[in-house]
Amino acid sequence: MLGAIDAGSNAIRMVVAELTPSGLVRIEAERVPVRLGHDVFTRGDLDNDTIEQAIAAFAHFRQVFDKHGVTVYRAVATSAVRSAENRELLCHRLHHEAGIELDVIDGDEEARLVRKAVVSAFGSSVPPRCVLDLGGGSLEINLRDGSGAATSWRGFSMPIGTVRIVETFGLHGAISDAEAGMVRRYTATVVHSVLPPRVDVATAAACGGNAEALARLLGDGHPTQPSFELAALEKALPDIIGADVKGRMEKLGVRQDRAEVLGVAALLIATVGRQLGIQKFIAPGVGIREAVLLELAEAAAEEKARAEGAHDKALLTAARTFANRVDHDTTHGEQVRRLSRLLFTQLRDLHGLPEELCVLLEVAALLHDVGEVVHTRGHHKHSEYMIRWGRIPGLDGEAREMVALLARTHRKQTSDARKLIAEAELPKDRRAQLRKLCALLRLADALDSGHRQRIQNLVVSRAGDAIVLDLETRDGPSPDDASLLRKSDLFEEELGHALRITVGRAVAPAAGAGGQIPTGAGQAGPLHRAHARRLLH
Repeated sequence: MLGAIDAGSNAIRMVVAELTPSGLVRIEAERVPVRLGHDVFTRGDLDNDTIEQAIAAFAHFRQVFDKHGVTVYRAVATSAVRSAENRELLCHRLHHEAGIELDVIDGDEEARLVRKAVVSAFGSSVPPRCVLDLGGGSLEINLRDGSGAATSWRGFSMPIGTVRIVETFGLHGAISDAEAGMVRRYTATVVHSVLPPRVDVATAAACGGNAEALARLLGDGHPTQPSFELAALEKALPDIIGADVKGRMEKLGVRQDRAEVLGVAALLIATVGRQLGIQKFIAPGVGIREAVLLELAEAAAEEKARAEGAHDKALLTAARTFANRVDHDTTHGEQVRRLSRLLFTQLRDLHGLPEELCVLLEVAALLHDVGEVVHTRGHHKHSEYMIRWGRIPGLDGEAREMVALLARTHRKQTSDARKLIAEAELPKDRRAQLRKLCALLRLADALDSGHRQRIQNLVVSRAGDAIVLDLETRDGPSPDDASLLRKSDLFEEELGHALRITVGRAVAPAAGAGGQIPTGAGQAGPLHRAHARRLLH
């Protein structure tokens, strides 16, 4: 479980999400109307009441995290807290009283996070060239050049926020024409002093609670990304800014803390839109919280991949150590392991097995003949026993049972192998997976016929309803190559495709447009010539 907290200037937001194989699934989200920007932008400090409210909110969030088993979280604070001279007091108390570490981020980081959330929200679609994030204490604007490259974004942070403007200019009710003019002049001056000259964008993504509220009031009703026109906002502007807080609540159907800042928000968005040439605003409904969750998910996925990679290496090392301890030569096992992995990797779309099962297939390939140290006759039974009862660190439970059964069934008749798997004390889904792994192992074992390590590479392709294995060998085709498919029946049954092979030596890349195949490379027979044509064309 992952958690994110965004301590903004007008409210504190929290979300809990679960990282599943298909992506992030939101479990619970809350918004607490603690106005951290209260008095900060005029006095420079967080007052005591605001600090107490923040600590109570964070303590509640800590309880929510604990309830859902959140293991990783990030809590960030933006403009109000970074502007407060006593921010360290808040951070210290949150750590000791709520058990949460608060990360106070700067405007550049705020802009980057919002940009990340927006780009993700648009998915495969190209996001607008401009992203606005209007918060309580600041306005972040991201601009992208026409190339569409992710590295072409530039972020800008400006001290223009709804709470900051409300408290700095004393706009606690209806906004007069003179006050509106003062806000517009100030906003335009700041925007033009920060942004590069001649910015002209027709469409922008608008983030923040106020932008979302305006999209609901003025928008097109799109279920996930509602939009509204600048013209519609300017038409409604007199009614929005001319009403007092109670009037906005009644007319617009918004809660009090939103009504207190919505007039200024509408004025700021309209002014920025007019200055930058924006005609349309799209509200993707994402912000810092979503970006924090995305980065936590990415970090968790990377850590999981590293851990799984380390686990796989350790398990293979343990299998090799076990083989050495019982004096088993793994030369053939290593070849079968390599071929098994190539088959598993290139046939993912057909077998549909979880990636973590690949290492079990490799361990089984390494040890499938380990029972030969007891006796070559019936060695598959001895292999099963040794794997099941031997000391192989990291191999236990269902994984050990599956590897042992793979070793037992690698040389049995197909019907016998199926019967052994069907009788295994494993869940039904595991038995189905085991049959596919067994099919791959049996094929890989047969491909190293004679334990000669002839095959240097294996390329899987599909031709109609058949699977074709193009085998690159040291010595080219051989009259005995048909025997390489002697154990392919389970493969064809489980994966539902006939199996064919071509065999040839390695073909060196052509030196240029007139490059020639190296002398002798195409003289090994029809199978190899067909293989060479496939590679060159």
